[in-house]
Amino acid sequence: MNEVIIRIQESGTIAVEEYKDGVKSYKDINPDSLLACINKSLLRGSISSGLLPKGCLSFSARDDGGRDAYILHPEIAADISYFGTAYAGFPLPRLVFGFHISQEGRVSSCRIGIIANDTILKPDTKMYRYPLSNVSGFALCTGNNTFPKCTSLHTLGSLPYHILAMPNNNDHFCPQNNKGQLEMRDLLEHLKDKPPEYYYSDVLIPCKSTLGDFINGRDMIR
Repeated sequence: MNEVIIRIQESGTIAVEEYKDGVKSYKDINPDSLLACINKSLLRGSISSGLLPKGCLSFSARDDGGRDAYILHPEIAADISYFGTAYAGFPLPRLVFGFHISQEGRVSSCRIGIIANDTILKPDTKMYRYPLSNVSGFALCTGNNTFPKCTSLHTLGSLPYHILAMPNNNDHFCPQNNKGQLEMRDLLEHLKDKPPEYYYSDVLIPCKSTLGDFINGRDMIR
């Protein structure tokens, strides 16, 4: 019978005792060698994301079964509301959304960012402060609103529409996040008939974060 016994002493010494073809042998090894041996012995299967949502920029899987996905929102207008006032077809800059989904399919957090109006996205693509309400840095505050369960990643594509349809208020709104330092109501009235490009010339304030920072979960740097 062939057998290998590994003995780890309190001193940290690791002794390997091996029986092979009736012959017993001993040797001491260092912890790095043991770790490398264990790593080589682990079976690693592939991770399948399943069908991803349109515009998915990044996907990652965590050891606890959770997943992170970042998507580029394809629309440049949305029907929004603010304290009972409806703004149909309200213009939008280019938005990116980041979601963390638990193993059970619960969306536990959402991040929203505004990226430069570039045709090709890169890790160093510039980002801007979010000028409207309900967002602090990149983190979305949903209040009493809840997300629908996400049983498959491709259904994340519908969540930006769900989020943008939530009623807006003054939570986390900061006039210093738009160039004119307008209050929320004044900003909405000012923007409602403007083209999306107007954000970039007259409204948005750059931040030091890049698209790569956003995807890697770093907080906004003012």
